[in-house]
Amino acid sequence: MAEQVSDRISRLLALVPWLAKRPGITLTQTAQHFGISVETLTKDLWQLVLCGLPGYGPDQLVDIDFWDDDRIWVQDPQTLAVPMRISSDEAIALSIALRRMNQIPGVAEKDTINKLIVKMDSVTGSSMSVFKVSSADQVAQSELIESALSNERSLSFDYSSSTDSHSRRNVTPIRVFGVDDYLYLAAWCEQAEAVRSFRFDRIANVDVIEPLIHGQADLMTELTGLTDLDSAPTALIRIDSEIAWVTEEAWVRHSSKDFGELEDGQILITVPYLSKEWLICWVMSMAGAATVLEPIAFAEEISELVEGSMVRLVDSN
Repeated sequence: MAEQVSDRISRLLALVPWLAKRPGITLTQTAQHFGISVETLTKDLWQLVLCGLPGYGPDQLVDIDFWDDDRIWVQDPQTLAVPMRISSDEAIALSIALRRMNQIPGVAEKDTINKLIVKMDSVTGSSMSVFKVSSADQVAQSELIESALSNERSLSFDYSSSTDSHSRRNVTPIRVFGVDDYLYLAAWCEQAEAVRSFRFDRIANVDVIEPLIHGQADLMTELTGLTDLDSAPTALIRIDSEIAWVTEEAWVRHSSKDFGELEDGQILITVPYLSKEWLICWVMSMAGAATVLEPIAFAEEISELVEGSMVRLVDSN
């Protein structure tokens, strides 16, 4: 069975400090200790000598000598000289994040999350009960939404929209998702007779009610979590042929807009977005194969980010 990436990473992190305390130990002894073959150990060591700090020059890489006489000598462990240990501040941050995650309705493996919280608390030596990551009202609201999702019930709540209009909504919850720092409930809305997304911090006075009778939810809206694909803001983007697969995404549309001559294989698409930050990250993740044409302000910001990255790269060299 193929080795899990997480298992190999854990072993790589443990190897360097272990070897640093045992200069001259043989490949065979080391392989036996970690329960792997000499061949696998050799691959790990070659992987390690290619690891280091940004800049990645010879003096910034882990230096291990192991190819001369079957013995291993750690010449420069960089920042891995001692076993990795989580600090108290890191444990607190993780514990808070885990507690917040544990309150998100619909999150699976909550037993596992609780076990991790106990482990984080053992690092700090306290139960951390002083930290309140959510108010009592938020916790109660999340529990009601969780109950509706688990028991296939519907919800009724007061909602304040982004335009500051207030209404009472009856909805059938579909799922919970996050965008930037906000949680949203995707649900079929009885009043709109369509799938809508509701931001958690704008929901109040939640009640669990009997299941609503409604038609089939719009699949594309349900998958993306976007409130309405027709009314959501969109960006005009030119993509190269190597990422033509993105046009298969339910939330992507081909564009017939005339925006100059396209090179072979290039396609114009429109992409809906909930935030500028998300769109910029999505475009930059395409490694130059996607170009924002409109809004022009987004295109200029991406250009500045790319130029800044190139300058830092040149300076580091």
